[in-house]
Amino acid sequence: MSSEQDHQQVTARLEQALKQWHREGESLALDEILPFLTRQTKADWSGSLPPLDRQVVNQLLFDLLEDLAAQDADAATLLRRRYIDDETGFAVANSLGLSESAFYRQRRDALAALTTIALTHEAQACSQLIARLEDRLDTPSYQQLFGLDELRIRLGQLLCARSDIRLFCLTGIGGIGKTSLADALARQVITDGCFEEVAWVSARQQWFAPWGEIQETGRPALTRQDLLVALNQQLSDAPGPPRPADELLAALKGRLRSRSHLIILDNLETVADYQEILPLLYELSQWAWILLTSRVAIHEQPYVHLTNLTELSSTDAEALIRDEARRRGMTDLAEAPPEVIDQIYDIAGGNPLALKLIIGQVHLRSLSTILTDFKEARGQKIEALYQFIYHQAWQLLNDTARQVLVAMPLVTAPGVTLEHLAGISEVPYDALNQALDRLIQLSLVQVGGPLDERRFYIHRLTETFLHQQVTKWTHRL
Repeated sequence: MSSEQDHQQVTARLEQALKQWHREGESLALDEILPFLTRQTKADWSGSLPPLDRQVVNQLLFDLLEDLAAQDADAATLLRRRYIDDETGFAVANSLGLSESAFYRQRRDALAALTTIALTHEAQACSQLIARLEDRLDTPSYQQLFGLDELRIRLGQLLCARSDIRLFCLTGIGGIGKTSLADALARQVITDGCFEEVAWVSARQQWFAPWGEIQETGRPALTRQDLLVALNQQLSDAPGPPRPADELLAALKGRLRSRSHLIILDNLETVADYQEILPLLYELSQWAWILLTSRVAIHEQPYVHLTNLTELSSTDAEALIRDEARRRGMTDLAEAPPEVIDQIYDIAGGNPLALKLIIGQVHLRSLSTILTDFKEARGQKIEALYQFIYHQAWQLLNDTARQVLVAMPLVTAPGVTLEHLAGISEVPYDALNQALDRLIQLSLVQVGGPLDERRFYIHRLTETFLHQQVTKWTHRL
């Protein structure tokens, strides 16, 4: 639709809303054509009770007429008398000494001017809200997302529809892109105006620096109280004094009831006791929509919509490698033949974090040396990567689960059935089931295949990790 068509559509809706000023039984919301301005009007409401839709529309129209009066008093007077004072067109024209045709022409021009003001304010309200909400997000760690567009669009539609699915969780192994996808979703729903408020709380305690070191955030493990404090600080107009958890929760519920909210909690698995926080998240999801990221899959929670992120396909990984190399000025890698890219994929698979670490070392060392070091788990940067992605999960495995995981490199694509895995791992069937449950929960083993024949497999990077690094950890025990 052209800008002229947009202008005409808004003019028609504004005129219709003005005509309904005195019609108590009719309500014409303007949030479809002026969503950000409508929300700003609602947020600025000074009444003791939340405004009705009719009150919001009338207040918005009143404010627009005030701004029009500052620019063109005669135009504002004409519209006020015709619609607000509910005079007939004939009466207004007669009192102003206008012919019928002159009245309609001036009314048309006045409505067009009112529309221009409305669209100007809408653009300002939009940019202000986007800036305010995006300021709550962390600086993105990506320039472009690869292989996630379809998933981003689908989840974005579910969130923006504000359906009965209220609690979402992105799961997957470390470095696979959960936080990046959550950030992209947050920016998408903010830009699209799907929610009046967006809050982002990070439970992250470590991050992997581009130069190949694990960095501590300095934050303690997030508690239930910490989460309530963080949400109230972000969503309240002014910070208040410390309060008990029950008072914070009551205040938060009050805010969630009055406006549409999306709450994002990043790195759920690092929360002090995520099992303690899940009931709180479920309670908050009665009034808000919630998006989580977690290395630990919470399959046991029936109210959570789970989305497991798997590794990038070879095609998407190639696109990432070439784009990242181009950005860093590595023309030889950006334009390398497909077989060179295949060598990288054979070692690192489609894990974006591992791929970027490899690319970052190409300035300093030959690619063949880097890939050999990855496979043999040599060098501080590579050991740090494996530590960041796998160490916590490995520590949570019992001996049986470790035995099953170490057997997984023997599995060929597209994975194996449970019966086949029992033969490969030499683990009894019941014990294998329990071990697989744990490995899947920790995102170490992936599940694929049709409903009647599930198959199990691991990422290529996990296979590379199991080649040498896990042996080093086992010997240190």
